[in-house]
Amino acid sequence: MKKFLPAGVILLVAGLLYIPTLRTGFLADDFLDSECTIHEVPRAFVSLASSGYRPLMSLSWAIDNLLWGKENQAGWHLTNIIILLATVFMLYRFLSLYLKSTTALVAALMLFTVCLPVTASVAKVVWRTSLLPMIPLLAAFVFVHRWGTDSGRWWQLCLSSILLLVSLFLKELALASPPVFAVIVLTTDHRRNKWRKPLIALAASGIAVLAYGLTRYFAVGFSIGYSSTLTFGFFMFKNIMLLGSMVLDPWLSTISVRVLVLVFALLLWCIPGGWRHRMLVVVLGVFMLLPVSNLPLRPDYAVAGVPALALALGFVVQENDKKKFVLPVLIILFTGIFLHSRDEISILADASDYVDRTTERLAEIADELPGGGPLFVDGIHNTVGTYGTFWPGEYMLPMECLGIQPGRFIAGTDRIWEVLITEDNTGFLVFMSDDAIHYTSVPVSADMYPGLPDTTVILSGSISAGELIRYPSCSGPDESGSLYLVSSIYLDSVITIYPDFHDGVACYDLASVPVWLAASEYAVLIGDGPVELVFSSRNISLERALEIIESKTDQSAII
Repeated sequence: MKKFLPAGVILLVAGLLYIPTLRTGFLADDFLDSECTIHEVPRAFVSLASSGYRPLMSLSWAIDNLLWGKENQAGWHLTNIIILLATVFMLYRFLSLYLKSTTALVAALMLFTVCLPVTASVAKVVWRTSLLPMIPLLAAFVFVHRWGTDSGRWWQLCLSSILLLVSLFLKELALASPPVFAVIVLTTDHRRNKWRKPLIALAASGIAVLAYGLTRYFAVGFSIGYSSTLTFGFFMFKNIMLLGSMVLDPWLSTISVRVLVLVFALLLWCIPGGWRHRMLVVVLGVFMLLPVSNLPLRPDYAVAGVPALALALGFVVQENDKKKFVLPVLIILFTGIFLHSRDEISILADASDYVDRTTERLAEIADELPGGGPLFVDGIHNTVGTYGTFWPGEYMLPMECLGIQPGRFIAGTDRIWEVLITEDNTGFLVFMSDDAIHYTSVPVSADMYPGLPDTTVILSGSISAGELIRYPSCSGPDESGSLYLVSSIYLDSVITIYPDFHDGVACYDLASVPVWLAASEYAVLIGDGPVELVFSSRNISLERALEIIESKTDQSAII
């Protein structure tokens, strides 16, 4: 009974924290990943289908789609919880190689289970990309450790490299991990030629990384998922510190980087067992976080650094296992982390509720408005708290995932002219209120702007728009600044209209501004200073839409 008590504690805490996520629906990228099917997986091996070269991650989405479909979003979250439990089990196998104290093991596993980075990765479907690759990677660590001992076998080293390659095909989380494999071997009880085996482990894991790199190159060339991946600088050290601090949030959330360096140095100094254990913690933390240290900070990126801090905490607890202060300190530490993570899950639930409520409201609006033309929606919140809600301008997928068929096309305002040309000549602009309940609708059509003679206006201060709302664009001298629009649609807001400069002329694409399309003659136009503007019937947005459609047609013909 005593043997299974630690596992029971971890399962109980995980259940209390993560069972509520089963009621959370899809958010932002989740809708796009839910589209992946088994038939599309082969394409992931020759493209950046998952915002990176991650073909096995696409397979993960496809399997969920096959098992649950897009409407059973609880099933996708259940998969995430299963992935968490499998990761915790593999972390247990890895940590037990170094931690012999039950208290130390429970503390290390508890940190992994309840910390914010892991919580965010479990609670948001798309962020399993940071958790799922940890399973084969931790298994690779276990096998390379076994090979590093005097009784190790060569097949264990080969299996370790294969598992590393599998992890990379899930996500390039461990691109910089070969030094970790070398240090793991260095910490084993191997005594003969103690530097030979670490170097072999370094080479074997390096070959796995090289194999991934070559496969990626021949599949997609030099293409990358994010342009910031190629940026480097001293800020990467700062990001590694900040990503590490997320693991211990909220306790370190307000501490500066300078102090964080001291905190982590103190934690490192407290680790017993000699320099090898300290080196393992440092290398495991730094080289696992290195591939994401040049990206904008995001909690799921910090998952790669959690095993290092979990191991460090385990070492410290193991050294002080019999001291009375350990248990109260751990209770306080984990209570704070647990409550903070639970609050994050509540924010995600609020974001999900907003998506469901707004999606259902859009379906009602689609039924209320006459005709079957498209709706172009403005005023939807794309974030709640710090989490995305809808993929910008994409509302058909959320409806499909809720089993709603609106009977007309619904999109954001950035595609107005393209959709009007391809879907229907007429539709409605829908301006949503902040509560996503009330709305204002205005008809819009592809031929809403008749040919009119140019009109020259001297804009000094502010003027009533009047007849100018009949024009889709205007131009001014190259020193023209921004224009500002105050409309009855959003009385408390000033809409900024920025110019594009071509051949010394400032061009204002008024037809791309939703509020201008719906403006009444009482709208107010304001300039930065006195400027002469020529209002024209040229519809720049319509011209661009036609170019996009023509380009898509040409591409389809080539394919």
